[in-house]
Amino acid sequence: MSLCFILAIYIFFALYFQCGYSKVYDVESDDLPYDFAYHVNATTNSIEECEFCWASLCKGSYCFKADKEIKFPFIEIPINTNISLPNNNSEHQKNKVNRYITFPYVDFFSLEKAYKTSVKCSKDSQCFTNKCVNNDCVFNEKRDIKLCVDGHCGRFMGDPCTTRDECAEGDYDGVCHYPEQPEGETDIEYTLKFLSTLGFLIIIVIIVCCIACYNSNTKVSNTESHKQYTGIN
Repeated sequence: MSLCFILAIYIFFALYFQCGYSKVYDVESDDLPYDFAYHVNATTNSIEECEFCWASLCKGSYCFKADKEIKFPFIEIPINTNISLPNNNSEHQKNKVNRYITFPYVDFFSLEKAYKTSVKCSKDSQCFTNKCVNNDCVFNEKRDIKLCVDGHCGRFMGDPCTTRDECAEGDYDGVCHYPEQPEGETDIEYTLKFLSTLGFLIIIVIIVCCIACYNSNTKVSNTESHKQYTGIN
């Protein structure tokens, strides 16, 4: 019975993934869903999907407002900006945009998009970094892109560097990275601390109750003694 149940579950998920994720989009897809790419608005010089716009991305001499954390696998930049000539992507050239793969700078990639997306490249011009190696977009030493945070422009997190000033923000140790945060408490440490605090409070409550009981018994005893001494029934 259990074996049949396991087989049924396996078949269900196999069919689900086969049917539900049969369509895979890439940088050349003419029908790429709108929410799979950032879209740069040349009028506002900002990506339309920008949440906080605390940073700027620059490609060539064209800079636009964006979030520091990149979450979408592609970005579309209008061709009429002064970044470069068209990169010869297919159908979306009709919309007068260049589409690029944003890897290796994607900080968070949802599973939904991961299952439905291929970020493999076949030529340099498909990459935001303008460098494709073994079908992957990679860091480009001669890149024309940079990240600007708080007025300082430099390399992205994860890029190799030799000085802190080369990084847009954070720290460096051969690569640009965010400063290490102090380690937080583990679940076990937190549980032990909670139990210790709870135990201490229980002991305090027991002591208070014992003192209250002692005072109450003492008061009753004194009252009885007083009654006996005065002869009151």
